[in-house]
Amino acid sequence: MADYVSATMAGLRAALIADAGVAALVGDRVVDEPREGIAFPYVRFGLVEPTQDDTDGSTGALVQVGLEVHSRPVAGRVEAAQICGALKAALHRREDAVAVPGFTLVEIEVQTWAIERASDGASYEGVLALQMRLDG
Repeated sequence: MADYVSATMAGLRAALIADAGVAALVGDRVVDEPREGIAFPYVRFGLVEPTQDDTDGSTGALVQVGLEVHSRPVAGRVEAAQICGALKAALHRREDAVAVPGFTLVEIEVQTWAIERASDGASYEGVLALQMRLDG
């Protein structure tokens, strides 16, 4: 299968750090693997799962993507909710805002998001799930 995972992550990262609403909250801290001591808040790629989606005339994939929001705010889960909202605003039905190298982005849809207290008791974690349809 084509390299849908790397292309999807590159396109999403570029779109998110270029979005004024997201950048105001997390700067350029949209990462695959956070470095030691990364500042809060930040967004990390979670599950990225491509499934082949071919038609008679094209080769493509449906790519499920999880984005994890990591926040350690003074005001509770509000910051994590604001970041999830900004991620949704930057991506949902915004095919024009995301360029996926080597592929045509047909559709992007944020399916859901949720926030919970992290196991450390001091942080909050948001998880946003989206689906992308790519033609190759």
